Amino acid sequence: MRGPSCLQVLLSLLLGEWGWRCGQPHVASRIVGGRDAQAGEWPWQASIQQRGAHVCGGSLVAPQWVLSAAHCFPRRALPAEFRVRLGALRLGPASPGAVLAPVRRVLLPPDYSEDRARGDLALLQLRHPVPLSARVQPVCLPEPGARPLPGAPCWVTGWGSLRPGVPLPEWRPLQGVRVPLLDARTCDRLYHVGTTVPRAEHIVLPGNLCAGYVEGRKDACQGDSGGPLTCLKSGRWVLVGVVSWGTGCALPNRPGVYTNVATYSPWIRAHLSL
Repeated sequence: MRGPSCLQVLLSLLLGEWGWRCGQPHVASRIVGGRDAQAGEWPWQASIQQRGAHVCGGSLVAPQWVLSAAHCFPRRALPAEFRVRLGALRLGPASPGAVLAPVRRVLLPPDYSEDRARGDLALLQLRHPVPLSARVQPVCLPEPGARPLPGAPCWVTGWGSLRPGVPLPEWRPLQGVRVPLLDARTCDRLYHVGTTVPRAEHIVLPGNLCAGYVEGRKDACQGDSGGPLTCLKSGRWVLVGVVSWGTGCALPNRPGVYTNVATYSPWIRAHLSL
């Protein structure tokens, strides 16, 4: 009798046949504001490293695939320059249960523009599938075209700067902060405040979404690019956005701008099924 095929094994892992399901960490998320994460709270969080240095965040979406931001990968850079670190709580060298995976290839959406206005996503295929564990699990992908409700409580996580120009020390754990979603019209209106850009000219384009507070104070920052914006839906964490851009960090009227994953979900899923 034949054993399961590689595809069946992959599907079993993704569907939780062996106890692992997307978006369900075995450690409850307890973050109430910006604060240190606990080991295993955000098990899909990835550190994208170029020549050994952290450059961006990312999210494990399948055992061999990580989603990040396209602007983290200069066109002149080779995939062999990058490694993905998974299961780490800190960026320092001592992190029990962490996995370091080489990148096989980097795929960008066909509509990606280098000004980050469109398609700021990168799908990384790892050289080999990573073993799943309590600290390494995939996050759920949204259904194509899904529209999260504005004001929904979501979380952005990463090892980025605590404030502009001040990098996160290697001994500090992964950081997380709760941010509400903002509809595109409200976000675009906020980004026009204090500028001479005509209201008819969009600053935040379709394919993006925003999260944050009108008064600022809580936001992603440098080093968080490519990282996850996740929202809890029906008991599972769903990858709603990928950190793309913003003006400064946590400034009033300048919420974080994210690539809307649901817009690109068909493109992502097409590659995962290869």
